[in-house]
Amino acid sequence: MAQLMNSLVNLDNKVRRHFKRALEALDEQFIVRSPILDNDKVAQIVIEGANNTWLFVGYHLAAPTKVELQAFVDFVIESHNGEWRQLNYLAIIEKPADLNDHPHQLIQGVHHVDKADFLNDTQTIVDKHLVQLSHVSHQQLKIRLFSESSIHAACTTRQSLQRDNSAQLQHVFLDYDQEWAAKLDIIDDERNLDTKQDFTLRLINGVAGSGKTLILINRALLYCRKYPTKKILFLIHNKPITTDIKLRLDRYLGGKPDNLNLQTFHAFARAQKLKASNAKTKINIIFSSDSPPVQLQDLFSEKSETIQQTKLSATQLWSEIEYINAHLIANENDYLTVERHGRGFALQQNQRKLIWQLYTLIMQRLCSYDKGYLASLYIREMCLNHDTENSLDKYHHILLDEAQFFLPSWLELVKKSILPNGQLFMCADPNQGFLKSRLSWKSIGLNVRGRTKILTYSYRTTYSILKAANALLDVFKEDPEEFLKPEFDKMEIGSQPQVIFSATPQDELSRFLNELDSCVHQMGVPLNQILILCGETYKPWDLKKQIENRIKNVNVLNYNDSNAFAKPDSIKLMTINSCTGMEAGVVFILGIGELLSKSNTLDMSEEEKQIAKQETYRKLYVAMTRAGQKLFMFSTDDVPEEIIPFVECKNSQLQQSNMTEEIL
Repeated sequence: MAQLMNSLVNLDNKVRRHFKRALEALDEQFIVRSPILDNDKVAQIVIEGANNTWLFVGYHLAAPTKVELQAFVDFVIESHNGEWRQLNYLAIIEKPADLNDHPHQLIQGVHHVDKADFLNDTQTIVDKHLVQLSHVSHQQLKIRLFSESSIHAACTTRQSLQRDNSAQLQHVFLDYDQEWAAKLDIIDDERNLDTKQDFTLRLINGVAGSGKTLILINRALLYCRKYPTKKILFLIHNKPITTDIKLRLDRYLGGKPDNLNLQTFHAFARAQKLKASNAKTKINIIFSSDSPPVQLQDLFSEKSETIQQTKLSATQLWSEIEYINAHLIANENDYLTVERHGRGFALQQNQRKLIWQLYTLIMQRLCSYDKGYLASLYIREMCLNHDTENSLDKYHHILLDEAQFFLPSWLELVKKSILPNGQLFMCADPNQGFLKSRLSWKSIGLNVRGRTKILTYSYRTTYSILKAANALLDVFKEDPEEFLKPEFDKMEIGSQPQVIFSATPQDELSRFLNELDSCVHQMGVPLNQILILCGETYKPWDLKKQIENRIKNVNVLNYNDSNAFAKPDSIKLMTINSCTGMEAGVVFILGIGELLSKSNTLDMSEEEKQIAKQETYRKLYVAMTRAGQKLFMFSTDDVPEEIIPFVECKNSQLQQSNMTEEIL
């Protein structure tokens, strides 16, 4: 069965169903497309076959005139590649009698076929008129007609790690599922008429490395070109990937279109708050974290009356305050009755009443533009205040990357920012954590049933790396909605990830610098294919200096520094917490021991420890799956035993213990 895209949207509705059935009956290696952009509409249908073969197809009531075929004629004449001049155009004619009054071939490459004959014997007729191109001409044609399927070589890890300029001449393309997703619902066809919502909704659920960010980038560019007067918003939850996408757009993809707004969610929310309140000043924002801000130290000290009465730790209490904002709990009555699934600790009614009193006091303190405004609070206010909805900036199309990290309040603000009959397109990896709270999409007002595409094949990484990372998630028997099993068949095996153990953090840093030096000078890996991820022990600003002092003539780009200047060939550096969406051929992860120890805090309940362990394992999974071909992990403690069979350990305590037992 052939693979069809866009439901043949360039054909008349009266014949579309018949052509769809006939073309789907072609062999499975065929891809049938309908060009979306006006400049690319050489024909209503373009068929790509096996072995670099192509055929243009158009439907006509009568034998087409030269005017009707002008797009094909101009394309052939203006083609820079001589091979394209051999391409055929198959004119499918509705009225067979009309063919008697015309020569069989009016224009070179144009062939007339009766519609009934074509529908009855599609495979034979298509095979007869296919034209084979060389590999280079094939790639050039695909880029010319379907640029939305093309990936610049520098934007993917699907390349050799050697410094070979010839790699820049190679083109990489989205596969069928990725390209189909990138085009989905861009043209108003029958597939977006079945929604009962105010906007069209689509969700792409994909494993790490399945191309979700590439899909979003290509979709955004295609949509902007198709609808240059419409406003498009591309939202990302963390700053580093926003910076990385902007670099890709500026350096490789012709720059950011004027009608595309690319922002982190918090930058978008801040702009919406200022617009909704008609404020001229900047907001002094207090961002959410695991612990209360310094402005509230007196309320969260161990001597605090509320801390003592609620019998909760400061961390637990602060997480509950943020939970109220994130879940848009409107008043005390709602809070007293809400079901707190997945919170890790239970609360009695008297505790909830005390917490709400504290919540009211905190919100009074943290709602000042100049002294400090809690980000989760003003997002909550915009979502619950219907009077401000009409003053928000509105968009025709909103794209969300890493949507699994978007809180319910974030998604509600996004929904309020979509124009009527607009589109919301989300990409998510449930394996990386789902909405931070075991919620379902439906529970927050997003019905994705029947509107979800699953991508299970990873193009970024190798079998060995993905198998090791996936072993971390196998520990938790997840609901299928919250866990995607990768497709391991046909993956490149690759080398096992290396876990390098050191006795102290200083030894860890020294061993890391040695390995990085070897990677740059002995392996010859391009600097822009190296990504360094560090835990909280390391400060990216200090680590950048240490790397540049040790390894001469290299530039390290700290993606956590908003003022950093990017040079063309730079090593990427960021924290583990901000690495989602990033990728590189070689990845170094520092501070794993400290990361793992967080889930073993003594004052946690068993349920809290399990939740913390799951969050820690997911973070490590995210970090590991950033790697394309090589992965080096550094730790002052042993890694989870679940991944031991899938990694190569060097000097680990577990190895030393086993050696001691063998000797004894």
